[in-house]
Amino acid sequence: MASTDKDFIVAIELGSSRISGVAGKKNSDGSMQILAYAQVKSSSCIKRGVVYNIDKTTQCIGDVIKKLESVLKTKIVRAYVGISGQSLRSFRCSVKRNLLAQSYITSEIIDSLRDDCREIPYQDYEILDNFPQEYLVDANTVSDPVGVMGTNVEGVYLNIIARNTLRMNIHNCFANADVEIADELIAACKLGNHVLSEAEKRSGCALVDLGAETTTVVVYKNNIVRHLVVLPLGANNITKDIVSLQIDEEEAENIKLKYGDACPDLDAEFSDNNKDAEKIVISDGRSFDLFKIHNIIKSRVDEIIENVDNQIISSRYRDKLLAGIILTGGGANLKNIDKSFVEHTKIDKIRLAKASDMPSIKPGISGIELDNMRNNVLLSLLLEGSLPCGGDDINETPSIFDIQAKEEEKQKKIAAAKAEAEAESNAISLLNDKKAKMRATVDQINAKKIAVNANPKDKKIRKDAQEFCSVVLDVIDGDFTNSISVLAGKEKYKQAIKEATDISEKLKEAQESLLECIEAAKKSGSFLAKLKSTFNDIINE
Repeated sequence: MASTDKDFIVAIELGSSRISGVAGKKNSDGSMQILAYAQVKSSSCIKRGVVYNIDKTTQCIGDVIKKLESVLKTKIVRAYVGISGQSLRSFRCSVKRNLLAQSYITSEIIDSLRDDCREIPYQDYEILDNFPQEYLVDANTVSDPVGVMGTNVEGVYLNIIARNTLRMNIHNCFANADVEIADELIAACKLGNHVLSEAEKRSGCALVDLGAETTTVVVYKNNIVRHLVVLPLGANNITKDIVSLQIDEEEAENIKLKYGDACPDLDAEFSDNNKDAEKIVISDGRSFDLFKIHNIIKSRVDEIIENVDNQIISSRYRDKLLAGIILTGGGANLKNIDKSFVEHTKIDKIRLAKASDMPSIKPGISGIELDNMRNNVLLSLLLEGSLPCGGDDINETPSIFDIQAKEEEKQKKIAAAKAEAEAESNAISLLNDKKAKMRATVDQINAKKIAVNANPKDKKIRKDAQEFCSVVLDVIDGDFTNSISVLAGKEKYKQAIKEATDISEKLKEAQESLLECIEAAKKSGSFLAKLKSTFNDIINE
């Protein structure tokens, strides 16, 4: 690769059976040319999509990066990474706001509702994303409430949550591997962006990603994510069931891939008349009826499909999925998996989503298997990327002094990454606290404004309101400004910063409005005002 060609993009998928990486370059027509692909086994460090051994995961990430760099002949400085794992799930919630009187609903009100939803605490969990579902204005459902008149507004949202250690462990692994994270992407949602058509998401469909140790279910309707869950069952469970026959795990995996059938005709295979039933012979000389292998595989597949169907039912959209079910992931390569889904769910519309169906992907010479559906998540992460991930050319073997300097720089980066993560955590926590205080203060200002208007001659009420105005902006202090500075420039905090800035401006406007109200009340109670009122009464009489 020429030294000028460094604007390639790199994506890393942390899977339960393997950690894989891919590098690609966007063409002028918007397509992605695959340049390099690499993978290493990860069963010793990742379980059900979650990092549990940081050191081994760091080593695996480093091995993948080195393999990619050997093809690219260029140093990789950053990569896009997918977030998945058993703890990832959706949680439906609603937030209500009483506007006290008929008012136009503004974007600020809707932003504050969404902000309140994002601040809902989940013990040991954090909110990764938030999808608006619908809004109710005085009990009437509307898709976009901005500009609608109403007294009560309610926002219904879908929070995507995961254990707070999930992202932290991923950050530590990449910091240790000396690779910057360009962005953290919810793998299941990005997968839907590229293997589903707009018509499918609009009409309603269930995207089922059959992984090694997990199965992810995402339900769409009207182009909105309606339900997301990660089930702790996958294709590796089938392999382990075959291992129970005292077969080596690697050989059991090969048997599954060669003889596996998700929807076999067991009645025909088990028939008394079928004396020439097919048998398979394993490496130690033992033989098994193919019927037995098929029965083991079918039993586990049935269990997985039953759990998937239960999740689709619990989403409350099962009867609205006009586009049916779309299957992807390594487990979807199992023979007749689509027929098995039809048989159990009674949903006739089942589609297998292959990477070769992605029009944006150009295979190149990387050796990646586009017909193998296990690479779909990885390629979707790649297509989401925009920042160039290339660094310096790899030309020569570094000296011991270069290695030492690099190690020192690596440790500095690790320490800086930890410090940055801690600073961001403290900043977002403080910012959320400030937003809550500002919102409460705005409500207090409105209450005092109502009191002043109702009792314009009451000096005590006016004095109390005046004193309150003198301190309301204390919340917009140096800590508030510093928090925004720490989070500025980071895409994932963009919404939080906007909401904080908007509510601070709203607070200033509310203070000015209350001050004007106090002045108006003072004038209405002055001698000249009373004289003018008396004079007007005389004229009217």
